[in-house]
Amino acid sequence: MVSKGVNRIVIVGGGAAGWLTAGILAAEHCSHPDSCVRVKLVESPDVNPIGVGEGTWPSMRDSLRKMGISETDFLLECDASFKQASKFVNWVTNE
Repeated sequence: MVSKGVNRIVIVGGGAAGWLTAGILAAEHCSHPDSCVRVKLVESPDVNPIGVGEGTWPSMRDSLRKMGISETDFLLECDASFKQASKFVNWVTNE
């Protein structure tokens, strides 16, 4: 819970973690205009995004819903793709 004295939060660094943190904080602490906490995300324009193929948990749908973001719009804007499974070859053993 954010203290009543806090009215601004700065997130330094974008990427998945930064943007999700900013979105969730803004959604949870700005439901009423009189008690709105301003959330600002700062990221470098000189650092290119790295497409690492990261995945999300099924709870991502709830996170998007809390932020008021359409799942369809999110997938289209992020140029995302669905993955059905992962296979780790020789991950634990050298067999």
